[in-house]
Parts: sequence; C-alpha cells; structure tokens
Amino acid sequence: MTFSKLISVGALTLTVSLGAACTANSTDVKTAQASNYLKPGASVTYSHNLKSQLSAGETTTFNLSLGESYTGGDLKVSLTTVGDIGLISTSSQAEFDMAAATSHDMSVSLTANNNGRHYINVQALATDSRGNTQPRIFSIPVQVGPVIPQKPDDKMKTLEDGTNIIEMEAQEVIK
Repeated sequence: MTFSKLISVGALTLTVSLGAACTANSTDVKTAQASNYLKPGASVTYSHNLKSQLSAGETTTFNLSLGESYTGGDLKVSLTTVGDIGLISTSSQAEFDMAAATSHDMSVSLTANNNGRHYINVQALATDSRGNTQPRIFSIPVQVGPVIPQKPDDKMKTLEDGTNIIEMEAQEVIK
C-alpha cells in the first residue's frame, strides 16, 4: 500500500469515526431533553401569585410559596433583585424549619420603577437533619410595562421543521 493510499484510508476512517460519534452525541442530547431532568441541588420547588404585568411606579405584594420534601433541618431563603425594581418588604430573608411543614410562604412587596424585564433572584439553602447543605437558585421574571417585541434578525431563516437558523459562510483550511 502506498503512502498516499494509507493517508486516504486513515482520513476516511477518522471521518467515519467522528460522524458516528457526532450521531451518538446528538442522540444523547435528544434523550436528555425528553427526560424530566432537574439540576442537582436542594429538593425545593416554588410557586407564586405575582401579576403577569406591572406598571412603572406600581407597588405590589405577592405570595412566594416554597415546597420541600425534607423530614428535618432548616431552609434559609434570600431574595435579591436584578433590574430597576426594589424589594420594599422586610422579608428579603427568611428561615424555615423543614420538620414543621412541607410548604413555606413568604409575603414579598416590591416597587417597579421602569419598564422592562426585571428579575427577583431566590436563593434557597437547605440543610437537612444530618447537616448536609444543598442550594437551589431560581429567578422570578417581573414584566413592567408592555412587552416590547425584539426585531427579528435579517439573517434568520426558518427550516421546514420550524427551527430558526442563521446561515454563516465558513471556509475550511486543511493543513
């Protein structure tokens, strides 16, 4: 076998191997998306009754309910804001006994200053009865004023299956 044929066979083998690996990885990703995967962390869920849209300058109060499935320990909760909203209640931090109940409620008051999308970050730190600590962090979106639709990208194309893509030119250089 000549040297050039050996390189061609090696390149073909590498291409087939990479193609098989990409196919396997894309299948794994699709499987993970279909599952009910939850990131590692504290077993804490939440719900709230915050209005879907607020007006600038408006003050509102809503109930944040935290659920957990621990048989003991403490749950420490801290609230912070991102954007031009402010928490006006004194309950931006709370601590709950997880042996007492499976649901814990916080009354949260805030003032929305300017239109836009803002966030309330919730950091829950669960310490079980054995002293093991796990965090759960999530954000609650707060829409102030009307939703302003974003302008679509001029380069955006929609495929037959409804997937939006942006085509870009590329040049492959083989050395």
